[in-house]
Amino acid sequence: MRLHNILRCAGGTAALIALALSPLGAQTPALQQTPGSQIAVTSCDAHRHDISQRHGWIDPYGIYHPAAMDFPYEDAFLAITYKNTAQVAATEIDFGLVARSSLVAVAKDVGTFSTGAVIDHEFSISRQVLPLGTAFPYCAVLRVKYADGRVWTNPNPPEI
Repeated sequence: MRLHNILRCAGGTAALIALALSPLGAQTPALQQTPGSQIAVTSCDAHRHDISQRHGWIDPYGIYHPAAMDFPYEDAFLAITYKNTAQVAATEIDFGLVARSSLVAVAKDVGTFSTGAVIDHEFSISRQVLPLGTAFPYCAVLRVKYADGRVWTNPNPPEI
């Protein structure tokens, strides 16, 4: 039965809530991963902030800015949650935001990312990136530098 028929027949809001709570409504596509990177991305969200929201963020150069600093609310942001699954800590990770099969933004995370630690960071990206034009963007891992000096580079990076 089509959604509009369900809404019309079952009283609109109640049917929509039931559909959202059903197993069919709860299914979301699996987050696309970058094979071989040993970085497991669990969240990838490009967005803008309301002027009243203040929190720390990372600029395109990998520099952290605490919440007390002027917050560039007119900019776009890329929030990424990920985990290093390699046996050694990572010290630099380059991510690429992919929308409609094209690389539309990049972000660099710098620090010590221990094995198994969940990292939740937000990066400033170009405001021209939004709107994305798709509900299914993903964050590709472009490069990983490890504490032991090894560097992994994506052999199949997304096209620009």
